[in-house]
Amino acid sequence: MKAFSIMAVVLYHTQIMDEIRNFVYLVCLPAFFFTAGMFTNTELSLKAFFIRKTLRLFIPYLIWGILTYIFWFFILPQFNGSIQRDIKWWQPLLGMLYGRCDVLYHNVPLWFLCCMISLEWIYYAIHSFSKQWIRWLLIALAGILGCTLAYLGFNWIWGISAALIILPIYAIGAEYKLFFKEKVPTLNTYLLVGILCISIAGIVLGYIYNSDIRLCESIIGNPYLYYLTALSAVCLWLSLSLLIEKCSDKTIHVLQYIGKNTLIILCTHISMFSIIKGIGLLCHIPIPFFATTIGH
Repeated sequence: MKAFSIMAVVLYHTQIMDEIRNFVYLVCLPAFFFTAGMFTNTELSLKAFFIRKTLRLFIPYLIWGILTYIFWFFILPQFNGSIQRDIKWWQPLLGMLYGRCDVLYHNVPLWFLCCMISLEWIYYAIHSFSKQWIRWLLIALAGILGCTLAYLGFNWIWGISAALIILPIYAIGAEYKLFFKEKVPTLNTYLLVGILCISIAGIVLGYIYNSDIRLCESIIGNPYLYYLTALSAVCLWLSLSLLIEKCSDKTIHVLQYIGKNTLIILCTHISMFSIIKGIGLLCHIPIPFFATTIGH
């Protein structure tokens, strides 16, 4: 699921048609949050949770943020001289403090790590309540707050607004992790195909009536259609993954390898586009080619 999601993220950041881009965005993020919920560990002590969960994301955020900033500042101007005139040298560094996609000029996808850190802490606090109905009540209230902030146009720092919105999807994976790990993989092929078809229908419905979605900016349109689309995306990748697992060992190994390296791909693929462009320019590939493939 993580492999499919990260491939969709990379595709989204290429110069594809807007119609395809909107469709890809609908399916590229929900499975990330869902799978993160499936593998969360809320039984850890506060200190252990900080070390194993928060630092696991914050350290890559810091390292890749600095490395890609150096690349952005020293190397990228060689291929696009206007970048230094449009954006001051200190703005991306300030953006790293805010952790918001609209100010992470040098590496926009890093916002996801900030959002994930905020999301995990919110759920960790909610999970301190032993009764599940209380947890779900708080999760629902958090989701309503996130949708209200989105409606009012607020986008809090460190992806908190987006974390509140996506919390219900994350919580489904966390609260019912045993069901998804043990029961769902035993479903027969025909049922999985049925789930796959229904999920595609849900995504198409969201695309037709609610395609202007940018979770990183807390723009979700109609919240009911957004959650329908997000759940459909989770079901899409889950059923597709299980169907592939039943049919092809080689394919599943490749996907597992990609899935284990999603963090590196997430943090580096924007810079890799520029490196590919640089190599292409050295090979005398015309500039218009990049405007229709990996971007400017």
